[in-house]
Amino acid sequence: MKKRFCLLSIALSAFALSSHARAATGCEALPGPVTPHVLWPQVWQALTDQSSCTQNCHIGGNPSADLDLSSPTISIYFLVSQDSSQSPEKRVIAGNAKRSLFFNKINCASPGVGNRMPPGGHVPTALQALIYDWIEQGAYGENPDDPVARDFLFKDGAESERR
Repeated sequence: MKKRFCLLSIALSAFALSSHARAATGCEALPGPVTPHVLWPQVWQALTDQSSCTQNCHIGGNPSADLDLSSPTISIYFLVSQDSSQSPEKRVIAGNAKRSLFFNKINCASPGVGNRMPPGGHVPTALQALIYDWIEQGAYGENPDDPVARDFLFKDGAESERR
């Protein structure tokens, strides 16, 4: 009986957590061709050049939402297959940008959790598209000696349009 109660309690907790995550709404369309072979260092550099994400809120000993984007070398490990500190969602789900909180936070007026990022600003559409392409292509770019675990179905990279 005790075992059943624990299993029921776990199932109800999981249901409660999943019911808190809302679907993202007000997401922008991303026109233009897909950028092939996108790797994290190129996305990180674009974030640094075109937004304030890597210089203001997501740096230091106490980064916003526990997401440290201060270094291209370590920041990928805070993103890919990692739980968000704000919800039970994953920050980046390799191969699925539309289910990745990181993408929804910069692409959607209402990302489902919290607010659009950056606060009071807007990530350029071309950069949003680059992030989308990186995630859809597997969210790669970490040190090959310390790979991130991924449940990812390989795509050939020959896609010419975003879904």
